[in-house]
Amino acid sequence: MSGFQLAVRLASEAARALDDPARAMAAQAWVGGGAPAFAAELDRRRRALAAALEAALARLADEGDAVPSLAGPATYLGAARGVFAGVEPAQLHRLVNGLAAAADELPRAAHSLGAPGVAAIGVWSADRSDDLRRRLALIQRDDAALAPAPLVAFGLYGGHAPSPAADLLTRAAAGDTGALARLLDLQRRAADPTLAARVNAWWRLLDPSSRDRALTSLPGLGLLDGLPAAVRDRANRALLAREKTRLAVLLTTVPADPHLRLTWPGFLDRVLHELRHVQAIEDGLAAGGRNGRPPALLLSFDTRALGQAVISFGDPDAADRVVAYVPGLNTRLASFGGDLNRAAVLWDQAHYFAPGQRIASIAWLGYRAPQIDWQLNVPGRSVAADGAAEVGARSLVSLADGLRASHDPSRSAKLTVLGHSYGSLVTGKAATLRSGGFADELVFVGSPGVGVRSAEELGVGPGRVWAGEAPGDFVADLARFGNDPCDTSFGARRFGTRGGSVFGAHSSYWDDDSQSLKNLANIVNGNYHKVSR
Repeated sequence: MSGFQLAVRLASEAARALDDPARAMAAQAWVGGGAPAFAAELDRRRRALAAALEAALARLADEGDAVPSLAGPATYLGAARGVFAGVEPAQLHRLVNGLAAAADELPRAAHSLGAPGVAAIGVWSADRSDDLRRRLALIQRDDAALAPAPLVAFGLYGGHAPSPAADLLTRAAAGDTGALARLLDLQRRAADPTLAARVNAWWRLLDPSSRDRALTSLPGLGLLDGLPAAVRDRANRALLAREKTRLAVLLTTVPADPHLRLTWPGFLDRVLHELRHVQAIEDGLAAGGRNGRPPALLLSFDTRALGQAVISFGDPDAADRVVAYVPGLNTRLASFGGDLNRAAVLWDQAHYFAPGQRIASIAWLGYRAPQIDWQLNVPGRSVAADGAAEVGARSLVSLADGLRASHDPSRSAKLTVLGHSYGSLVTGKAATLRSGGFADELVFVGSPGVGVRSAEELGVGPGRVWAGEAPGDFVADLARFGNDPCDTSFGARRFGTRGGSVFGAHSSYWDDDSQSLKNLANIVNGNYHKVSR
């Protein structure tokens, strides 16, 4: 191995010195107080470190030697930035130790490569490590009350900010169903980016008996974003079984009032409609655990009206790669099987390409999608307007907040949101609602526009927006809601979509053995060099 190759190896290792501290911050080591400023400074130091190392390699390179790019994201499902304040001691220890390791490693790399700028970043790491270690020692004295679980607020890092959720969560723990209803209303509005983190902290601080009591006394508990996915699945399956029993009983009950009998046929139709929705959810859950797939988890559902459901193939809390698929026009729970299959086959393909990765593929029908029916021109329901997307975006933002809050803080992960057709508009609007904190990556297929003129406005960073358009997909040519994501001027990275159905172009992106499905799987896995253009 040449001297330059050895230098490249050394620089590559040194460039990752601050990655683990960045992941510790994203894992809620420290939220609120001075955390946002520290996280921003840490990110600046990571970028400066990569630039200093690349400059050092450029000075050492001979003619013909290629200097690699050392800048790269430390991908994770990070904590939302907001007013909630607290620390998680285990992750704070990880942050302190990661900074100490960088302080030890970087001066040696600086000496070997002749890069004084790298040494300066090592000095900064040592100072921050010593400061945070002193703070941590103060709150963990023998005579101090130690935190029994993550996300407890400490005065040294900024206390809890006032929030209506705090009182509601306390009341919910005592079995107050009205408090739960108000929490779900706050969740639908998605105005508080810290709500899911508060829910997660509340749950993790409850003792086992209080958790069991909440699961028993709060039938809709599993609908709360921020709870662990396994808890939500347990609660929602129990609620689904109760709904099925209730509806079955209604089918056999004839009202004594003769006036009610006149409307009985219509009432029975509604009951049968909801029972079909229950069956659709059960069929979707049964698709998990087959052919090597992980079990399916029921994260949310609603059997009323057009119906809603959120089902994940794989546990998103323990996954390395999480993808949430957002469907579009004409999607309803009664016909959700096709969309569930899209999430399932995307899991299959991603797992086939990367069997060592932990993958969770979510089918998200968490909004009332526009329908081709008598409501086509009704404001807020029409596919020609963005009213349904505005409402859906808030629910989608809440899902992302919850995925970040409940994800295992000891594991790094990447969240990709995949919007199809009108669902791409929902996704685009959600990204702008949580600019910089919604997802790590966005993918649009068959998009009529995503509500903005350029990829930069979506706030996920350069090179993190992808777009695909199948030949013959007329919806993707409409550009009804802003610039076409596949237009060069939009700034997205385009990927190939050949090999799908010739006739159903708009729905061909998940066809077996298609170029588009393979590319989607490689994007989810982060294998960008394998994505065909």
